[in-house]
Amino acid sequence: MRAPCLNPPRRRPAAAIAAQVLVIVAIGVAGSRAPLPAAAQEPAPAVAPAPASAPAPAPTHPPAPPPAPVHPVEVHYQAAVAAAGRADWPAYLAAIDSARALAPGQPVLERRRAEALAQLGRGDEAQAVLLGLAGWGVELKLDDNPLLAPLRARADWPAVGEAMAAALRPRGLAVETFAVPVDDLVPEGLAWDPVTDTFYLGSVAQRRIVRVTRAGLATTVCGPAEHGYLAGLGLAVDAQRRRLWAVSTAPAQDARFTAAESGTSAVHVFDLDSGGLLWSAVSPAADGYGLNDVCVLPDGAAALSASDAGLVVRCEFGGAGVGAPLCARGAVPGANGLCVGPDGRTLYVSAYGLGIMRVDPGTGAVTPATVPGAAFTTMAVDGLYAVPGGLVAVQNFLGLDRVARFSLRADGLLDGCRVLAARRPEFAEPTTGAVAGDGFHFIADSRVSAFFERDERAPLTGFGRAHVERVGLE
Repeated sequence: MRAPCLNPPRRRPAAAIAAQVLVIVAIGVAGSRAPLPAAAQEPAPAVAPAPASAPAPAPTHPPAPPPAPVHPVEVHYQAAVAAAGRADWPAYLAAIDSARALAPGQPVLERRRAEALAQLGRGDEAQAVLLGLAGWGVELKLDDNPLLAPLRARADWPAVGEAMAAALRPRGLAVETFAVPVDDLVPEGLAWDPVTDTFYLGSVAQRRIVRVTRAGLATTVCGPAEHGYLAGLGLAVDAQRRRLWAVSTAPAQDARFTAAESGTSAVHVFDLDSGGLLWSAVSPAADGYGLNDVCVLPDGAAALSASDAGLVVRCEFGGAGVGAPLCARGAVPGANGLCVGPDGRTLYVSAYGLGIMRVDPGTGAVTPATVPGAAFTTMAVDGLYAVPGGLVAVQNFLGLDRVARFSLRADGLLDGCRVLAARRPEFAEPTTGAVAGDGFHFIADSRVSAFFERDERAPLTGFGRAHVERVGLE
């Protein structure tokens, strides 16, 4: 699910789902406390926190988890807010550039840079920034932004809107692998077993896991709420050890869950051949993890993204709990999709509102994975997977309903982006996928956000059948 982003909660952090952050009100820094000046405010996206009419949480509240430290990007952003409040545009630009250094390719920060340049009278530079940003395929409102007013008299101003509209048109071709043979599943996680050539899907709405063949035949691996399975999120197949890892969560504000379940997350491991449960563990509400996604590590353990806590956990099969953090709390805001890189060691993790980060499992160091000055964005990544020479990602926010392939250079930094399919008519919040021998398969129409925006989160949604589609990787 979407994960928090340097932002406020909403459904996915990819995870804690309903409590995930999805609003990039200012830049989208989670927990931004200082309001932006009216002239600098970022409108909230269409998918915001649950409406006021949503069911009230259970009267018994879990203990509050420890707060995440303020992320350095937020520190710089709040400095920019203060500078804008006093119309100190050189300081505004300097603070935004400091934030950009820690989150290369973050589109709201790029737009903020254009605002600063426009206010400083550097119109040509501001226009160049916006023209470059327009090609990223991100949906940003520019016409009503008063800080960009100095640019609107330019003869080339309309070119920005034209370029953005062109970048937001449907792109690429995706073909259907199968229609999920279960109505109203609302699937979020997808995995593929190369030994049997079958797919696994985890359900947010029905709290179950199903196995599906390419012919569209489904069998149940985990029945509704069986074994303590919660709202289903990330899945990962360990084909060598014949294990299926599954992450699920119980958002604190979701009335479907008991008081004991509220705010918890769970990890389950199933036998791929028999479907039997091998092991499970629960992350208590007091941890505040909001587990979201999972990937298998070379030694058979797993790495789990904890969206609400902004960190990554190493989970040992058969251990006493979900495991221990690999990095500091808050170091990866809105942690979501993750994978082991081509070097077999480095973890690439989506900090949903900022972009992809690199996590060193040995030292816990977290650094941006994107080259400085990138002319593309890695923000809003839900599912993330390694492929030869790079990574493939599913992105799903600010107009980024797409599958993209990012290239890796020799030092492990992402230096290029190729869109494989984007904003196709059938897309309705694509989420996660799986790399198979014939390409990349992904959930094209999860409707997870739509599910959490409903006043009544009953399993029968009326959404019908979701679809898994495929794109080529070459």
